[in-house]
Amino acid sequence: MCSSARFPSVETVPHSSSDIHVPSASNWLGHPAAAALRLGGAALVLLALGMMWASRIVFPGNTYVSGLGAAGEITSVAFNVSLAMVALGGAASAVGLWGMRSGRGLFGAWAVSTSLLAASAMFGVGAAVPCSTGCPIPLSPGAAPQDLVHTTAAVLGFALAGVAIIQTLRFGRVYAVLAVPSLVLVIAAASAGGILSLAGVATGLGGWLELIATTSALLWLTAVSLATQHRITTAAVLGRSMADSQTPHAARPIGWTGGAPHLHLLG
Repeated sequence: MCSSARFPSVETVPHSSSDIHVPSASNWLGHPAAAALRLGGAALVLLALGMMWASRIVFPGNTYVSGLGAAGEITSVAFNVSLAMVALGGAASAVGLWGMRSGRGLFGAWAVSTSLLAASAMFGVGAAVPCSTGCPIPLSPGAAPQDLVHTTAAVLGFALAGVAIIQTLRFGRVYAVLAVPSLVLVIAAASAGGILSLAGVATGLGGWLELIATTSALLWLTAVSLATQHRITTAAVLGRSMADSQTPHAARPIGWTGGAPHLHLLG
């Protein structure tokens, strides 16, 4: 496919006294199975996001995101299925993006897929263990053990998703443009929603802020999957075109496609 294209891991190439991070691709990123996982995961995540918004719209009254899946609510089944779809789609995307890592900084020691898989696992736990009716704050009066499990999984899932977003900041300009606004929205909206939740005030506003943070993170994952697929496809097409142009027409056998040259696609 496009094993000559370069995607994260990140190599450093000098350029006018500054360094440009050039992602390098593994053979896996260009494999058809990886492409199917990236695109399939993105589609599943988008479908799940639509279900979450539909659940919130039909929910009678104000609640936080987790409250949509609380036991006894009319949106419980739909929301928990959508959360399970997020876990499955996120895991598929993570495997499809396997091997992408910056190799630099605190969060460069492991692949972004590792963070995504861990986040997906947490969302899977959240889907399997919904909070109790009313979704009370864990360890508060009336809270059940499942509330502690669900809330812990949700918080860890968001935190790990945030780490994954941070990891892509060093992958190049395209990935940074996708990451920065998503990171700002996730941190700002989730923090504000969490504070309002703990304070027990403005439940309506806090719930919408949480949903905005969730939406931002899921759209980021979808965009990263699609952007990576676009770059890999573009690299393959350019590779064939360049190889074609470097081979005399008379010397090309019937059906010749040529070898792909070494390409650098900057962020």
